[in-house]
Amino acid sequence: MKNLVLAAALATALSSVSSDVQAADSSSELAQIREQLEALLQRVDRLEKENNELKSQNESLRATDEKLLANDDYLKSEARGLRKETAQQAVEVNKTKGADWASRVAITGDMRYRYEMITDDTLSNGQKTADRYRDRIRARLVATARPTDTLTVGIGMTTAENGDPRSGNQSLTGVFTKKPFDLDLAYFDWRFADWGNLIGGKMKQPFVKPGQSLFFDNDITPEGLAVNVQRGMFFGTVYNYWLLEASGPENTRTADTMLHGVQFGARMPMGSSSLLMLAATYYDLSAAVGRSPFYNGSGNVNNANGNTVINLAQPPAVNAVLVYNYEVVNLSAEFNTLFGAVPFQAWADVAQNQDPSNHNNAWAAGVLFGKATNYRTWELGAGYQKIEKDALFAQLIDSDFAGGFSDNNGWVLRAGYAPVRNWILNATFFLNHRNVDVANSAGQTEVEYHRLQVDFNVKF
Repeated sequence: MKNLVLAAALATALSSVSSDVQAADSSSELAQIREQLEALLQRVDRLEKENNELKSQNESLRATDEKLLANDDYLKSEARGLRKETAQQAVEVNKTKGADWASRVAITGDMRYRYEMITDDTLSNGQKTADRYRDRIRARLVATARPTDTLTVGIGMTTAENGDPRSGNQSLTGVFTKKPFDLDLAYFDWRFADWGNLIGGKMKQPFVKPGQSLFFDNDITPEGLAVNVQRGMFFGTVYNYWLLEASGPENTRTADTMLHGVQFGARMPMGSSSLLMLAATYYDLSAAVGRSPFYNGSGNVNNANGNTVINLAQPPAVNAVLVYNYEVVNLSAEFNTLFGAVPFQAWADVAQNQDPSNHNNAWAAGVLFGKATNYRTWELGAGYQKIEKDALFAQLIDSDFAGGFSDNNGWVLRAGYAPVRNWILNATFFLNHRNVDVANSAGQTEVEYHRLQVDFNVKF
C-alpha cells in the first residue's frame, strides 16, 4: 500500500517538476519542489502508521466481539440450567413442605355398630317397663396437628343424640333422617416443659382411670383447663372445668357451677413384666347446691341420675336441684402383669363424698384377661360395682351401668376378639340393680336392670 501511495506521489511530483522546469529553471524552485516531496512522503508514512494502528484495533475489537459472543452463549446456557435447577428445587421444596405437613397432621377415627337389648323391671305407670331392642351407631373423626414441636391441636367430631355428653351413640330411627355430627373435641396441648403439659378447650379426659372403672363415663369430653405432670414414675393432673355459666342481675345468684379436681399417683415396676399403679383423686363440684347442673336441663327429677334433689317451686316450672355438695375423695389401683404371653389386669376403685353422712360410698373392682388389639387376640373381663346414691356426682358416671343412675350395684361381664388388626368384636352384659338403698317414686327397691351390647368396632 505504501509503495502505491509513494509511486503516485512521485508521479505527481515529477509531473509537477516537468511543468515547473518548463516554466522556470532556477535552483530555488527545485529546492521548493524537494521540500514538498519530503512533506508528502512524511504524510504518507503517517497515514501508513495510522492505517496499521486501525488494523490492530479492528482485530482487537473483532476478538473482543467473539469473546463477548462466546460469553453470551455461555451465560444463556447457564441461565437455562439455573432455571431448570430452580424449577427442580421448587418441586423438591413443595414435596418437602407436603411431607412436613403430612408428618405433622394425623387423621384418626372409628365406627361402631351396636345391637342392644335392655330389660328393666322399673314400674312405669304401675306396669313393668317393656323390654327394649335397638341398633345404634357411633362414628368419630379426629384431626390432630402439631404446628410446633411443643404444641398439639386437636379437633374431633362425633355422632350423638341431642348432644348427650355421656354417649356418642345414635339410634337407628326417624325414618332414615340425617344424623347429627357434633363437636366432641377442640383443644390445645402445650408441652411447656419436659415434665408438664397445659391443656385447654374441650379435651380428652386428662386423668388416669384404673382398668374398666365406670366412675367416669368414657365418652365425656370435659371443658376447661388442665395441667398434666410426669416426673419419672410419678404423675399428676390439676383441672378446672365449667359445667354451667350463669349470668343475671346483681341480686341473683350468678356463680358458675364448676368442677375442680386434682390427682397424684405413681407407676411402680414390680419385676420385669409387672406394673402397679396407685392414684389419689379429689374433685369438688362448686356452686352446685340448689342448682340443676344436669344434661337435658332441669324440671325432671330423673335428670339428676339418682342424686338426691329437692323440687323448688318456681312457676311455671318445678326444678329439681341438688341437695348436697360433691366433695369426692377417690383412691385407685391397677396391677398389670403377664401369665406366659397373656396379659392380666386387676384393678380397684373406691370413693367417698365428704358432704352427706349417708349413702356416700362407692367401690368397684375387676379383672381382665388378654387384650383384643392385634390379629387374633382376645380378652375376657369381669367387674363388680356399687355406687350409693350420693357417693359420686351422677352426671359423670357411666351411662350404661344401671342405665346411668347412682344407687346401684351389680356385675359387668366382657368379651372381645380381634379377627384382624383394627377390627374388634365385643360383647358386654350388665347384670345390675337400681334403687338399691332408696326406693324409687313407685316404692321399688332392688330393681333388676339387664343390658346386653354386641359391638362391631372398626378403627382407622
